[in-house]
Formats: sequence, C-alpha cells, structure tokens
Amino acid sequence: MNTISMVILLAIILIPAILIVILIMRLNRSQWRHVQEMRGKVSEFEGGFRHAIEAGANVISKNETIASNAGGFAKVDLQVEIQLPGKAPYQISTCWLVEVDSLEQVLPGKNVPVKVDPKKPLRIFPNVPWAKPWVFGK
Repeated sequence: MNTISMVILLAIILIPAILIVILIMRLNRSQWRHVQEMRGKVSEFEGGFRHAIEAGANVISKNETIASNAGGFAKVDLQVEIQLPGKAPYQISTCWLVEVDSLEQVLPGKNVPVKVDPKKPLRIFPNVPWAKPWVFGK
C-alpha cells in the first residue's frame, strides 16, 4: 500500500468521524441553551410565587392531555375567572400539570385556590398540592 492510498483511507475514515463529532457538539450546545432558558423560566416563576397574592379562580373550561409517561400528571389548559380581593374579576388562560386523580377538581364551575403575581396579574399559580404550573409554554 502506497502513501497516497493510505492518506485517502485515513481521510475516508477521519472526515466522517470529525463531521459526526461537530454535529453532536452543535446538538449538545442547542440543548444546553434550551436547558438554560428553562432554568430562567423556572426561577422566574418561583420568584413570582413567593410574592404572589392569594385569590380564587373559577374554572370556565378545561382541556386536558394525559401522556403515559407523565408520572401521574395531566397537562391541563384552563380558562379561569380570577377573583382578587378588592378588584374586578378577570378571565385568563393558563396551563397546569394536575395529578390525574385530581382532575375532577378542575371541572368547569369548580373554584380553585390560586396565587396571583402582583407584578404580572396574568401569571397565576395553583395554590393546591395536586397541581403545579406548566412552565414550558403551551
């Protein structure tokens, strides 16, 4: 085997390997950025919850999605009417993770305890142990 054929053989092996490594690094960087964005959203929600005001929410409508790998939770899109003390009621849409066994607690007509971020009144948090906010968008 001469030198030229050896170089060609190495190039055939190394070039695809290098391209695969570059592709994997780019995918990992993209996933890392996504994780950092989600961490920011979670900490932003946690800060809003600490300073939130207790209120009631009357469920107007709901749409649920139950996934087999959701760990006993369903993603529930809710339309609710918020009743803050001393303020006029207002309607908003929100999305929560609700324990499957507690889905009857968010049927239309039910009243659910919530907390409202005073700086952003359209941001509400469930104030019950069987639900938590869906922080990853709709």
